[in-house]
Amino acid sequence: MKSIIVLEALDGVGKSTVAKLVAKKLNAVVYRPSGRIKHATNEAIKLPYGSQERSGAIRNTLTMMSKEIKQVAQTYPVILDRFYASWASAEAGAGNLKITDLSIDNWPRDLIKPDLSVHLRVDEEERLRRIGTRDFQNQREIKLGNDESYRFRVLRGLTKLTDCDVDNTFRSPEETAAAIVEKFHSNRNSIQPRMLLAA
Repeated sequence: MKSIIVLEALDGVGKSTVAKLVAKKLNAVVYRPSGRIKHATNEAIKLPYGSQERSGAIRNTLTMMSKEIKQVAQTYPVILDRFYASWASAEAGAGNLKITDLSIDNWPRDLIKPDLSVHLRVDEEERLRRIGTRDFQNQREIKLGNDESYRFRVLRGLTKLTDCDVDNTFRSPEETAAAIVEKFHSNRNSIQPRMLLAA
């Protein structure tokens, strides 16, 4: 199986742009969910934010995604724009998961484990400036801005479920992508073997 790299982050840090650049440098593909998974995700996010029903529905889409990612990775290295850490950290923020239970070494058996999971960060003022240009405010962003405890849990969850942090504040997207590729190559021989999908 080819390598899998996931970029985890809040909105507005440049994940999509950097993911494309990393893919180009590694001759990889950026994973795009199938129509079936997009539909399931769209239905899940209609459910009340923070509810167990929404949490379970989104978690189910991760299992579906994992199977698709495994298929793609048979042929190409795969770059992911968010995966398990983004979901789990948001659930920790909402109080549905305990921060103490989150660990990259305790990866769910039904999800493929990336070879490198990167927490992409940017200065908060810069992040909010970028989001402002998109003219949107989702429920998570509102809670991040108004609830310090929620914000702490989300960011702590991202840190606990990723291998490293990469700051994108003062780097160009190309420099950030190069830093991620360098981390990938330097960690390649020391990364624990990924857990296989449960039968």
